[in-house]
Amino acid sequence: MDEELKKINNNLSDALSKLLKPNDKYTGGVLQQRKEKIAKLIRLHVRHLQHTVIVHRRRRQQRSRRRLQNLRSFFMQQMMQLQSNYMQMFVMLRMKHNQLQNEEEMETEIENSNSGVASAKLETNSDAPTLFWEHAVPKYSDEQFLDSFHVTRSTFQSLCGQLAPTLRSVPELRSQLEVITPDKCVGLSLFFLASGERISIISEQFALPRTRTIKCLKVFCNAVMTSLGKALRLLPQSEADCANVVAGFKRECNMPAALLGVLGVCSIPLRGKGKQTELSSALRMEFLLDDRMLFRELRLGNGNGNKAPLPPMFAEAPNSLTQLPAYRINQRSVPAFVLAPANQNYPLRPWLLQRYTEPVAPHEYDFNEVADHLQELSDCAMHRLISRWRFLSQPLDISFQTASCIITAATVLHNLLEELSEPHILEWGNTVNVSKFKSPPIESKMDNSEQVELALDVRDFLARTISSTEM
Repeated sequence: MDEELKKINNNLSDALSKLLKPNDKYTGGVLQQRKEKIAKLIRLHVRHLQHTVIVHRRRRQQRSRRRLQNLRSFFMQQMMQLQSNYMQMFVMLRMKHNQLQNEEEMETEIENSNSGVASAKLETNSDAPTLFWEHAVPKYSDEQFLDSFHVTRSTFQSLCGQLAPTLRSVPELRSQLEVITPDKCVGLSLFFLASGERISIISEQFALPRTRTIKCLKVFCNAVMTSLGKALRLLPQSEADCANVVAGFKRECNMPAALLGVLGVCSIPLRGKGKQTELSSALRMEFLLDDRMLFRELRLGNGNGNKAPLPPMFAEAPNSLTQLPAYRINQRSVPAFVLAPANQNYPLRPWLLQRYTEPVAPHEYDFNEVADHLQELSDCAMHRLISRWRFLSQPLDISFQTASCIITAATVLHNLLEELSEPHILEWGNTVNVSKFKSPPIESKMDNSEQVELALDVRDFLARTISSTEM
């Protein structure tokens, strides 16, 4: 900026020296014209100076704001990480304390147990292989139980209590010679979700045929959807729920209070029975996240099946978004909208916005900065889901229908555990790479809808609002 100011001053000085050079030929009117030219040059100089100062000051302020915002976000992330580490350490200490108490109680019970029953158990164990659920799991400490099933023992018992009435009434668990108890059904299903082991290995550990293991998983998932399905709440419908969600997004990223969710999409590989690697299919999962990064809506489709792919969520009107009332922002009506993922060829609609593909103006960069931050939160939510239920991180050796049922139930359980603030150990996600689950974009189509111009206008208004309220 100093070089530009110096150049402007030098140009002005050269022009003034030429005009003020004494010359006897010029008198009267000629002298007056020179004075007018000098005044015009001074005015132009002042305008150039003002423009240079304003432009550079604006850019410097924007850079400073972004640096401060990044530092503030980094500080808050570090504080949240410290708090999370402290809470996890506190939970582990409490679990260790409870483990010691349980061991003392178990020692007392063993001393008072009947010697005949104990000898019978020893004979049974010597004749048959040790059963994982019946013999190994009861000896687990609370820490081992959490690491194996990714839920605490108390939450597992609560889950069994809620699902037991439904599971006892299912004929698939009572029709065989061996009755599968509700606790074993829940334990088998959670171990499959958390361990990421193949169905054949789960069947071997729980001493059940493969077909019955799959039936047990389906029964568990249906029971979860029947008893706990409300944990997968749909798009906010009530006025209070909408107000909480838009206010949460505004606090998180300074997005004007009309954003009701962030759309995400991923691809889950399938490896069905009898399929070759080159013929393997994939399951396309679209989901809607709220301000707390809980899954509000879920839609599963065969990513490369024979059926025509489904249109993107909320792409066609009317839908549940277009039926919601608009919001007033700076005396302007703005429709409730969700943010679509980048590079997925979603159509641009007033209720389905996305980042600028080629930003130019400062407010466009500000909007993209907010959109990128929300996309990072979406990736974090997906990372937590996959790291908690590691069966998603490996190709599923089950059919598309079974996979859809299990994934939906797993998402419901994830929401429930997040709301209960269940421990989520960082080591669970060490091997999870969310980028591996990126879904290929849908086929790009020419969009001549009149809604595109309205969407561009709404997005531009929101971007300018973000820039004007940036701290």
